Amino acid sequence: MLLADHGAEVIRLSPPGAIDTRQDPAYAVWDRGKKSVFLDISSDLSSFHSLVRSADVLIESCPPSSPLQSVVGYETLSQINPGLVHTSITAYGREGPLKDEPAIDDLVVARVGILATTPTFRPGPPHLIHPVASVGAALLASIGTVAALFARQRNSVGRKVDTSLMAGALLYSPKMASANKTHARYVGQPTGGGPFYSVMECADGRWIQIGCVHQGFIDIAADVMGLSEKLEEPRYGRGRNPETEDDRQELHDIVADIVRRRPYEEWAEMFEKADVPYALACDIEEAFDNPQVLANGMVCELDDPVVGAMTQMGVPIHLSGTPGVVAGPRPSPGENTSDLLADLDAAPAEENSDYPAERDALLPPPLQGVKVLELTNVLAGPTVGKLWSDMGADVIKLEPPRGDISRPGMNLGFAYLNSNKRSISVDAKTLEGREVAQRLASQADILLANMRPGAAERVGVGTEALKTLN
Repeated sequence: MLLADHGAEVIRLSPPGAIDTRQDPAYAVWDRGKKSVFLDISSDLSSFHSLVRSADVLIESCPPSSPLQSVVGYETLSQINPGLVHTSITAYGREGPLKDEPAIDDLVVARVGILATTPTFRPGPPHLIHPVASVGAALLASIGTVAALFARQRNSVGRKVDTSLMAGALLYSPKMASANKTHARYVGQPTGGGPFYSVMECADGRWIQIGCVHQGFIDIAADVMGLSEKLEEPRYGRGRNPETEDDRQELHDIVADIVRRRPYEEWAEMFEKADVPYALACDIEEAFDNPQVLANGMVCELDDPVVGAMTQMGVPIHLSGTPGVVAGPRPSPGENTSDLLADLDAAPAEENSDYPAERDALLPPPLQGVKVLELTNVLAGPTVGKLWSDMGADVIKLEPPRGDISRPGMNLGFAYLNSNKRSISVDAKTLEGREVAQRLASQADILLANMRPGAAERVGVGTEALKTLN
């Protein structure tokens, strides 16, 4: 879907006469803009190989020991098309005792510890409704595929891209251990991660999520709630690091009791005025009508062949010069078979035995030579920079003199998400600091930022400045 939304011609192959299992309304989103072809790839190798020869990318999710691997495997297809980017999504990777276990999201997140670390109101792990393993794998596969296509511009050589649901799940829960450093104490609960970072009920029965991610926001929220004096008690750790779990729970209950004294609209007005991060806990229908969702084009209307007229998610990635577009609804099963197969050259594929099977070992990382200036904190931005750096990019993290605000709280998680990068610390409030940031931006290929709107401008590397700098 992500590739199709940005212009790729995506052809989905399925066996002739197969019962289509993708009629759930969710597939109306995930299969939109694609073409559907019925093809028995085992018996009609000539047609399949002709499609492979004309393709830039092949995406497959066959288990490692599936008989179909002899047909869709990288070693076979790269001989037919040396420029092919071959992307595999498996359940648990291509090696190990679980490699052929079924690709079931719930089993994956259970095995990698995500369920056990999700807080719940009853003893034991909860069921997680969101398919984080599948979505994580999709994101990793998309990033790897596009990086391989980028690298192919240099030498016309394709690559093998491997990821898994297990890797996708671990993307949400980075693992790191050290004999010399313990994890920061973090006690989550079903309502949230702390007294000033939780969802709480208001007087009118509506629920508000408070999101004070650092001490500055906590101090402001405490002042609005009349709790500044209470936070002076050492056992409450200024609202961020209470001394004991009992202290944390007590402060959480105090904040929750205060929130229950006013309706949501009053809290929203007070928090908005004071610049306290908050949000209404909306249901799905409210989310679709959210003015911010609509302002960013995050919904679209399509006439689906199964359910008819429907509203669904819009294009989730915005490119300024080449904006994506939903090309159309999902196809009916096999809808494009005759058109796409009619003109295929059915001649047997020619082997290219001179092309070395070990070529991946001879290639540099796909993003080698790409320089990234990273102005990020907490999770989203650092995760992107981490993934790029692992694929060879030179990522330079620009931090204020006291460091990224998430350095103290995330502890080993911070170390993982910011490994494989370089760091420079400047005071962007000074002319000298802004000049350093601008020199770095002038030499970079990518500026990566997840700060609040206006932050990049204050550092001197906003959109308008970059038009001149780089």
